[in-house]
Amino acid sequence: MYLTWKIILREIKRIEERKTLYLLMIVLPLIVFALYSLIYKQEIVRELPVAIYDADHSPLCQKIVELVESSSSMKIIKYDQSIDEVKKDFFDGKIQGAFYFPRNMEKDLKEGKNSSVVVFKNTSNLIIGNMILKDATAIIRTVSAGVVLKKFRSKGMTYERALALINPIKIETNPLYNSNYSYLNYMVPGVIGFTFQMLIMIASVIVISSEFSHNTFGNLLELAERKVWRIILGKFVPHFLIHFATALMIIGITFPLSNITIHGSIILLMLLFAAFIAANLMIGLAISSFFHDQMFATELAVFINTPAFIISGFTFPIWAMPAALKAFSQLMPFTHFLSGFLKIYQMNTDPKYVINDFSSLLIFIFASLIPLWFTLRYHAKIHKSLIGGDK
Repeated sequence: MYLTWKIILREIKRIEERKTLYLLMIVLPLIVFALYSLIYKQEIVRELPVAIYDADHSPLCQKIVELVESSSSMKIIKYDQSIDEVKKDFFDGKIQGAFYFPRNMEKDLKEGKNSSVVVFKNTSNLIIGNMILKDATAIIRTVSAGVVLKKFRSKGMTYERALALINPIKIETNPLYNSNYSYLNYMVPGVIGFTFQMLIMIASVIVISSEFSHNTFGNLLELAERKVWRIILGKFVPHFLIHFATALMIIGITFPLSNITIHGSIILLMLLFAAFIAANLMIGLAISSFFHDQMFATELAVFINTPAFIISGFTFPIWAMPAALKAFSQLMPFTHFLSGFLKIYQMNTDPKYVINDFSSLLIFIFASLIPLWFTLRYHAKIHKSLIGGDK
């Protein structure tokens, strides 16, 4: 263990001396994770700018306008005079939604004819579009029910009977996990996890390759007395501890300061982070042992990580993806980390439901350890033969 400890100390010194590693492992995570928290600090999108185009000018339309004004998600900023003006406001970026009340809307309703309110919404952003649709639908349903209720009451029907006819089936919703549709609770943890994976892998792919590019691999072999396990352990431990300290900062500082509540077991979440860090670190070390060109190794790490966010199931469900992409998604540690993370962080699930996620991360660790071991042994033999040839 004494020699392994010397390799660990040597690696710590190398991290301190190399600005790239220091930046990727310590400085950049602090800046990036703080930035994510600030971006989504608002949590919930409120007061989305909307316009009103009222071609009817009836009391009923005024009632709808009042309900829109009282909505926390929308704010009326303009009263347009034509559909073309509504479209122009969308193009200019002034509004995210609009309500159009057609001419004779209230008159048609009183005569028993159908009428409609046209709701325009900017669905280039799905969350904004869905929020406007959700609140606009609730407002129109409320007003529509009121119109029908008034009609039934005018015919002498009791209030209770009229209400039963209008709404025979009541809908009771029970939103689970991020019930207030918070951007902060949804986006920040997922984006942090993905960024964390990329930073770990990019930093680790230069750990061993730098020994070859700086011609220090021979020195490392001598210090380890040609024991590959000492090299792996000596390289792994300091990087793992630094990244795990970053994970503790995320859990203990970034989340609390951002008012992100962890609903599940903190210990279980820390263990998941540990497995996630180890998996990415081992993959990076394996790449680093194969490819000694640091630039190419870094580009390869970026290439591997680029699709991880898209195919992880975070923005689009994995089960709805083509079979090839489903299979590819399983080759990313982030996919399995995200699955376990959401179960612990938001759903407060029982540990038995994250066993598969832990198992997958452990497979990544050992699947990377095997080629790392044999590659380092191969290089050790090559180095020994070269030294022997020199002698």
